[in-house]
Amino acid sequence: MIKGLLIDLDGVMYNDTRPIPGAAETIDYLQQREIPFRFITNTTMKSKETLARKLNSMGIHTDAQHIFSAASAAADYLRKQSENKSLLLLQEDAKREYNGIPQDENDVDFVVVGDMGDDFSIPLLNRAFNCLMQGARLIALQKNRFWLSDQGYRMDAGAFVALLEYAADTQAILIGKPSAQFYELALSALGCTAPETLMVGDDMESDIAGAKKMGIQTCLVKTGKFREVDLQKSPVKPDWMIVSIAQLPDLLQQIKEK
Repeated sequence: MIKGLLIDLDGVMYNDTRPIPGAAETIDYLQQREIPFRFITNTTMKSKETLARKLNSMGIHTDAQHIFSAASAAADYLRKQSENKSLLLLQEDAKREYNGIPQDENDVDFVVVGDMGDDFSIPLLNRAFNCLMQGARLIALQKNRFWLSDQGYRMDAGAFVALLEYAADTQAILIGKPSAQFYELALSALGCTAPETLMVGDDMESDIAGAKKMGIQTCLVKTGKFREVDLQKSPVKPDWMIVSIAQLPDLLQQIKEK
């Protein structure tokens, strides 16, 4: 029995600026039946409040409390550290999650890397590299390889994390999906155990493999970054597959009737 859902955002609820047809109706379905859900996302360009406004502008009625993001989880992690002065490789909106955390560009305890899009530059990466060489620890909000924008596939933050890991001979602390800690915190926020939860995503690595490792049931959608080749080469397979989030109500009914 499925009692709660974890739902990815980019690629599942929308593709960049375009909502997935039927996404708003599916969330209305869950809310009307009081089925608990949380949006869990590796999107690191925006704060939870901005993501909530984006969803509402698409007719998907929710609030920031329903969103569990890698950016906010990393901020919570840093607040628990005794020394947490940080260099944030993030866009300005995402930095809003880090209020109260001291920031610098040279003498820092942590280098935090999210997706900066076109704002990544060689001087900025070299600044981060020098901080790491001086003893700072590297935090990766996520290690996604790519995402689907309105202009096509774009490299994601994982490529820049790998660059810094290699150059500084270090290993990043991974905060977002598919880390076990991220999923544990998301389950706690949802209020459901892993076996009674369904993860809905478009990424075989961070969504499907990450969730299955935690004992969470999984559903792969064929929107967003889905590619048949990724499904075929993955040793892990989803429990269910649907064309898009619009088919989720029918799937939940089928599971209930089994």
